[in-house]
Amino acid sequence: MRLLQRYITLELFRVFVMVLIAFSVLLVFVGLFQQASENGLGPMEVLQILPYVVYSLLPITIPATMLLTVTVVYGRMAGDQELTAAKAAGISIFSLLWPSLLMGACLSVSALVLTDQVIPWSINKIQETVMIKMEKIFLDQLRNDHNFIDDHSGLAIMVIDVSGKTLIKPTIRYTPSNGQTITIQAETATIQFNLEEQKAIIKVTNGLIYISEDRRIKFCEEEYSFPLPLGDRKQKARHMAVNEITKELVLIEKKHEQLEAKRIIARTMSLTSGGFSDFTMPEFTDLLQSNLLEVQRKNRLRTEYHSRYAMAGSCFFFVLLGSPISIIQAKQQFLTSFFMIFMPIVFFYYPIVMLSMNQAKNGLFEPGWIMWVGNGLIAIVGLYFLKKVLKH
Repeated sequence: MRLLQRYITLELFRVFVMVLIAFSVLLVFVGLFQQASENGLGPMEVLQILPYVVYSLLPITIPATMLLTVTVVYGRMAGDQELTAAKAAGISIFSLLWPSLLMGACLSVSALVLTDQVIPWSINKIQETVMIKMEKIFLDQLRNDHNFIDDHSGLAIMVIDVSGKTLIKPTIRYTPSNGQTITIQAETATIQFNLEEQKAIIKVTNGLIYISEDRRIKFCEEEYSFPLPLGDRKQKARHMAVNEITKELVLIEKKHEQLEAKRIIARTMSLTSGGFSDFTMPEFTDLLQSNLLEVQRKNRLRTEYHSRYAMAGSCFFFVLLGSPISIIQAKQQFLTSFFMIFMPIVFFYYPIVMLSMNQAKNGLFEPGWIMWVGNGLIAIVGLYFLKKVLKH
């Protein structure tokens, strides 16, 4: 790398690091406040999730930081006539712009890695902290009220007392949505929340299992798992890695084919037998409902898959737009140039991205191309100004 390109790269890197730290500090407080208010976290829990909040906010701060960086560096160089001197020496403006384009491309790849690998890991760490807090709240409720009831999962627990994490003389009643009620009485029990499997694991000792009024089983030590109280049944798409999204899409496609085959068979049998009323039966409507839910989940996963690449690539396109405009606006203050570029991005680019995302999730457009519309528009405007800068 020649001397002039090294000089520009070091200037870009220096300003980028300074601005990134400033942006991250500002947004971290917003992220911490959101997590603390949503989950009722205390000061110790907030300090524990602080590093993970920083990781989760980096893909948001990196594109805006890089846009401000190129605005500051190239705006100052153009204002100080450094670019004019370079052109007078026969140096192409493009050769001075490629360090920022290369840096933007590298940061786009970095943002993709952060979104795909680091953010799901940091989200899991935040949820683990929240889960520990939820486990403490759960035990405190049992200790104070001597009972816990979760109507959504059909789980009810009553205890005489709680010693640490040990339940004294618990009575556990579990009623699944499509099954028989099971009642367990034991001397002691311990409970542990499993975040990955979204289950509450209860280990009971010395007790009885009441399966029906005239049937009960005595045991010395048993372990049972129940749906996690207050837990999400399905992992959110934005918390999943690309390979996890791909695997689930394959499974959904197979399940969709099976449901479609069952629906065709049921419809054919009803039509051939003249049982038109069967179309309103719960068995048939449940198949349609299951198929609809799977299609919605598939649309969300595919939208997240393509939006992840498009949003990561926005860093490069912001550089492509910001660099030539900052050179043209050389005599202006760099903040003026930044807001002149960033405001249209805020009021046009991000609304277009959000609208495209919603339409793709609803299945109205193919996410493979609709998620790149915003970047495409920025590329067109950026190339127009780049051509103008290279020509004059």
